[in-house]
Amino acid sequence: MAGTTGSERARATLAYLRRKITTGEWEVGSRIPIEPELAEQTGVGRSTVREAVRSLASVGMIETLPGRGTFVRSAAPTSALLNQFLADFTLEEILSYRRALEIEAAQHASIHRTEEDLVALERAAAEERGCTRCPVMGFASDDDNAFDSKFHRLVFDSAKNRLLASLYAGVNDQLRLPEHRGRLANVATGAEMERDHARVLDAIRRRDFIDAVHAMVDHVDHDVVIVNDQHEVVPALSRTPEQQQRIENAIEVQDDKLQEQV
Repeated sequence: MAGTTGSERARATLAYLRRKITTGEWEVGSRIPIEPELAEQTGVGRSTVREAVRSLASVGMIETLPGRGTFVRSAAPTSALLNQFLADFTLEEILSYRRALEIEAAQHASIHRTEEDLVALERAAAEERGCTRCPVMGFASDDDNAFDSKFHRLVFDSAKNRLLASLYAGVNDQLRLPEHRGRLANVATGAEMERDHARVLDAIRRRDFIDAVHAMVDHVDHDVVIVNDQHEVVPALSRTPEQQQRIENAIEVQDDKLQEQV
């Protein structure tokens, strides 16, 4: 980077570090090289490296833990920025956006999943069998694991779209905010959740993106919902009886397929 101005070196350093993360070379959860190593790799001073690290930390891509090092927290600068952006929208709008992300992820997962992804999804679904509540029910307290369903996260991993996964994580962070506490609930029983996950998993296993979309649509309708002061569910979408019947018919068809495989 010799012969460049200070601002050009700073931009190039920031781009270098960001590219290491967005390409997956530095995986989420991994520790990045220490400051002197980064300075040697980029050919700039440690102060320039330090400023680039601060910039990435400010948008939630990395986090520095005293005495431990600096770690990758997100593959895209979405969490911090998205939280600020979503603050201007209603809870209904945010939940609708989350719903769209999950449906899209199911479709991508059915197309792009690997055998390793399938094994991980099957293991996660098995671990959740017999549970009496979805993780979101912990949201009634100060549970930081609310919305942190391993099965759902693995669906996003299987989709092989880092932006989808990052946006989903950012939306879930927004839903955990104190002002939303008490307005969200899960209306699926343990048995219903197992059934829903089994249908999503089956479609992904068969690489059937149409069934994957239908299965996820049915699941998100009662996965996380908004409730009013009387604890009544506020429907995300209003459907005619005929439209609802078509959905229920599609569910019956896929349930029959599952029974045939048993």
